[in-house]
Amino acid sequence: MDFTAFKINIIDVTGLAKDALHIYVGVGVYLLCLLILRPLIKNQNLRAFMALLVVMSVALLGEYLDNRHIILPKGVFALGVLDIKASLHDLINTCLLPLVLYAANKWLKIFQPTPHAKVLLKRHKKMDG
Repeated sequence: MDFTAFKINIIDVTGLAKDALHIYVGVGVYLLCLLILRPLIKNQNLRAFMALLVVMSVALLGEYLDNRHIILPKGVFALGVLDIKASLHDLINTCLLPLVLYAANKWLKIFQPTPHAKVLLKRHKKMDG
């Protein structure tokens, strides 16, 4: 089974649009990489960056597989404007949300552990006991 037939089967089975599947694949790969890399890479920023690189690699591989019927016989420069636009659209759908999650992890405090929570827990235990 070739890649295009595989994608069509997934679309038929799930009933989701192709764009939605790209978004789900991007977020799923990102979160799965974060989970797998957690015991291997202790630095959260590095782990998130590595997961983002994996998402981008998977997205690029998917676009290569989508267009290899053109690339293999004629080369990359044989891709038409519509093929390139469709590939860019798919790349954005796959990578945008993982990129937003990476940026939120890097520049916002919402994913960072805070010592303030530990102080509140200790104070709560003292008041109960």
